[in-house]
Amino acid sequence: MGGRAMRIAALSAFPIDVDRTRRGGAFGSAERDAAATIVRAVRRGGDTAVLRTVRRFDHARARPDDLIVEGAVLRRAARACPRDVRRALDLAYGRIRAFHERQRPRYAARRDATGELRLVPTPLERVGALVPRGKSSYPSTVLMTGVPSQVAGVPALAVASPMPPDGSIDPALAYALQLVGATVLYRAGGAAAVAAFAYGTRSLPRVDKIVGPGNAYTAAAKWLVSADVGIDALQGPSELVAVASSDADVGALALDLLAQAEHGAGAFAALISDDAAWLRAVSEAIGTRTARVRGYRARDLGAAVRAANDAAPEHVLLAGRRATRLAGRVSRAGALFIGARSAVAFGDYVAGTNHALPTGGTARWSSALRVDDFVRWTSHVSLRGELRQLARAAAALADHEGMRFHKASIEARV
Repeated sequence: MGGRAMRIAALSAFPIDVDRTRRGGAFGSAERDAAATIVRAVRRGGDTAVLRTVRRFDHARARPDDLIVEGAVLRRAARACPRDVRRALDLAYGRIRAFHERQRPRYAARRDATGELRLVPTPLERVGALVPRGKSSYPSTVLMTGVPSQVAGVPALAVASPMPPDGSIDPALAYALQLVGATVLYRAGGAAAVAAFAYGTRSLPRVDKIVGPGNAYTAAAKWLVSADVGIDALQGPSELVAVASSDADVGALALDLLAQAEHGAGAFAALISDDAAWLRAVSEAIGTRTARVRGYRARDLGAAVRAANDAAPEHVLLAGRRATRLAGRVSRAGALFIGARSAVAFGDYVAGTNHALPTGGTARWSSALRVDDFVRWTSHVSLRGELRQLARAAAALADHEGMRFHKASIEARV
């Protein structure tokens, strides 16, 4: 974007392209082709192929035994977690767990004279969670992927996270893994970790579903393996659309936008207001600290909210009294933050909601990671009693569709 601060434009040029939703704007052809090469290699070569990618991208001297970290080693590493970080993770875990406990699935049933129909939830047997790594590890993502798995009752949670350059194990990551009951840490990331989860290796059994965020290569790999394993979503770069009235705190909004820019390459933050002077004040508060923030002046706040809904972004923030009154109009967002004190950063760590959210316009149909993502549903049909009316109707439909053995099977029951 350049310039001294964020550039302010008319809302007609709103930059989140609502047509880039086929893959959530998560990856392009270059990432897809590179991921495909890695997925093929891991599918053929297993741990050996994964180790090559780890040595290339993460830790040049990684050994085969470094890939898998079992529970006993994780427990020892967790003991070194600093007390203040441990307390923070305990608080975050408690709040996330309490919120997700309210999402526990309950079976549905219908009974009448013909018998009983039930829809029964069963936890997945094995889940693989992706936990990316930036300048350091992300124990918060361990909680966000692990807690709903734990609440759902998944018996085996494997976590994959890239190995740091020195090959160490972050005690905070280990402590978070302990909190969510992870059974193993696989020290690889990106497309290699996705392929290992999807197809299994000698040291890592294949999983039923892969959850968690990553870079564009991770998203491309998830897309490539999605015919063979469940996936949660194709998360792209992080997004924030803030809609603010002129009574919102300038300094706080500037910090919210700067915090969003910290999410790294491709992260996007837009600020929309109906007050051009107020937008300039936020721009001056941001200064030259980032080029990832854009400001937009709307005709009115109603138009600003409509633009946010059209974008269907990962996060929407409403700040200022006039803006927060429009919360009921926001219908397309991965997460909505309402009011001056509801910093989006709280949602990344300790609010209790999940920070694994749809991106790239996919909030039009997708939702935050939740307990139901770790459950499969099975229909139970127990018919008995008087079935003649059902049989006549079913046989008539089967006859119309030319399914003579369907019809015979039905009539044999009465």
